[in-house]
Amino acid sequence: MKIQKNVVTFYLQLKIVRVMLLYHYERKGLWILTTLLICTIVLPKQLSKNKNPFFLLENITLPDTLTINIEQPIVRLELNQADSLSLIKIKGIGPYYAHKILNFRKRLGGFYTVKQLKELNMTYFNVDSSAFLFHVNPLLIQKRELDTLTFKEILRHPYLEYEDVILIFQAKKQYKRVSYDTLQQHRVLPSHKLKKIKPYFK
Repeated sequence: MKIQKNVVTFYLQLKIVRVMLLYHYERKGLWILTTLLICTIVLPKQLSKNKNPFFLLENITLPDTLTINIEQPIVRLELNQADSLSLIKIKGIGPYYAHKILNFRKRLGGFYTVKQLKELNMTYFNVDSSAFLFHVNPLLIQKRELDTLTFKEILRHPYLEYEDVILIFQAKKQYKRVSYDTLQQHRVLPSHKLKKIKPYFK
């Protein structure tokens, strides 16, 4: 009898637990069902009636202090003072062309315009679209006295050819001394040639 009573008591306890669990999950299921109904039916109807839902912020104006200007000022490189390290930093100019630019500048005596870089025919550097990266100070050009230079020294200039130097020395022999004004006055060289060498010779 005692064992049967214990079994009945245990069975009753199980029933109570089952009822409690069902009640718990029914409440939970009811809560989930209620939430779904609100999200799928009630809330969309409210949003369709109200053009400005309560959770949407309207006409937000951010203060000017939050505006950040990330543009950096462009530092233009002076072409008559630039060294190889500065030139290499520019996209499209590697060590090879940096060396060519410096060598060309030395032979010229200096640049009087950025467009002179086009004469180097650089493969990966477009002078026209990148000219804003440079500026030129013509006062840094080293003007040389034609009358004091040797044949080889004049011939080293990129804008003068062998025949031009011969004409210059013939003029020097004829007029006792030679200068740029002498070449211009007596038209020793063609006008386009005189125009190119004008910044470089006295």
